[in-house]
Order: sequence, then C-alpha cells, then structure tokens
Amino acid sequence: MKNIRFFIAILCFGFFSCVKQAPQLPSNKVIERNNDNAALLRINSNLTKKEDSLVRIVAQRVGAFRKNPIGFWYQISRTGKGTQIADSVQCNFDYQVMKLDNNLIQKGTDKIVIGKKQTIVGLEEGLKLMHKGDSATFIIPWYLAYGMTGENDMIPPYTSLIYRVKLKN
Repeated sequence: MKNIRFFIAILCFGFFSCVKQAPQLPSNKVIERNNDNAALLRINSNLTKKEDSLVRIVAQRVGAFRKNPIGFWYQISRTGKGTQIADSVQCNFDYQVMKLDNNLIQKGTDKIVIGKKQTIVGLEEGLKLMHKGDSATFIIPWYLAYGMTGENDMIPPYTSLIYRVKLKN
C-alpha cells in the first residue's frame, strides 16, 4: 500500500511539474520591420542638412556668426551691462523678423517669460545667451522656428528666419 501511494505521488509530481516550453520562431522566419520610420528619419535628416548648409552660407555672407550646438547661428553685440537672461526671467525686447533674403516680415516689441515656451525654440535659446541691454542677430533654421506649418499668412512653411533683437533693461 505504501508503495502504491509512493508510486502515485511520484507520478502526480512528475505529471504536474512539467512546464510547457514557449514556442520558438522557426529559424527561417524573417521578422518584418516597419521601414516607414527609418525613411522619415532619413528624409528629415536630409532636409536638416540641406537647410543647415543654406543657413551657413547666409551666416558667412552676413558677418562673424557663431553656431549654437542646437543649430541656430548668432552674433551678439554686447552693449548692455545687465544680468544674463535665465529660465523663469521675464524679458522685454524689440525685434525685427526677416526672411533669409532680408525681406522684413514683422517688427515690434514682445514680453515673454523664458522657459514658458512663449516663442520659437531658436529665439528662446538665443535670448538665453544675452544680457539685458544687449543687441543680437539670430539666424534660425525653419526646424527651430515655425517648422513645416509656418505661422498664419506671414511666415510660410519651411522658412528660416533672421531675428534682430534688442533686450530692454
């Protein structure tokens, strides 16, 4: 009787302890990848390189500009002795916006808080390089400006811009 119980216990243990292995893909099965994302990345990279070379030519023609690591070009005239602009600081400035062919699009005065995304990325990052009272010129490629959509009827899609900015004290 003990042998039968022992034999049944071993049989049950062996039967219930077997775990089914997960199925494996056959070695000849090819995993399909979505090539659309790779193609879009390639297209965007080519558009960016093309625009950067155009902006570089304009920057070299206009004067002594430096390129910021994120992609815009700048030239700062240090006329002010004020504090440097930082995140959460409100800054008031006069500006002129032009296309790369120097056609004036807009001019005026603006007041923004840095870090609140109240203006285009290229301009906001450029303002962070300035001190109150400074004047600067920024050449901002379209991908750091209004991008593929543009802005109302004033700025068409894929338009790189020149900003002339004077920070108020």
